[in-house]
Order: sequence, then C-alpha cells, then structure tokens
Amino acid sequence: MPDIRLRLFGFGSKASGWEIETRSVPEGTTASEVWKSLRSSAEEGALLARIDESNVFYLVNGKLIPRTRLEETAVEDGDTVTFMVMAIGGKGSSL
Repeated sequence: MPDIRLRLFGFGSKASGWEIETRSVPEGTTASEVWKSLRSSAEEGALLARIDESNVFYLVNGKLIPRTRLEETAVEDGDTVTFMVMAIGGKGSSL
C-alpha cells in the first residue's frame, strides 16, 4: 500500500486538529477518495465531516488538480496530497 503525506490548510486543519499526517492508502486510491475517507473518519456532525468537497482545492505534489480530474488522479507512494479548504467568499469553484 502506498504511503502518502497529507497536508490540511484553513478550516481543514482546524477541523481535524492536525496539519500534516502520513497515511497508507490502497493502490489506485484517488485524491477525491482520500478526501472522502478523511471526512468519513471524522465524528458525525464534526466540522471536518461537514466540509463540502466543492469547497476544497486539491493539490498533489504541489500541483493543483482540476475538479474534472479528481476521480482519475490516483495518488502514488511518496506523494504529498494537500487539501486547501476555502474559508471565505462564494460557494464552489470553476476549477
């Protein structure tokens, strides 16, 4: 199983209580699946569980992943996956 480094910024780090963490994920796991796993591991009703995917920017190794490619962007061993949660302004994004 690949080991990835997770980084959370903004509401994400406040909601989870951590900024950087290493996790093992199944082979072929996508960036979107990593986010969904984080949300589902939070307690029901917790802030992290309530952050909508449309309010999150996804970066893999510092490169912004367009929303249209989230479901096909698999993470690999050693990747750094960063989630930046929008804290203010508008809803969603055109990414």
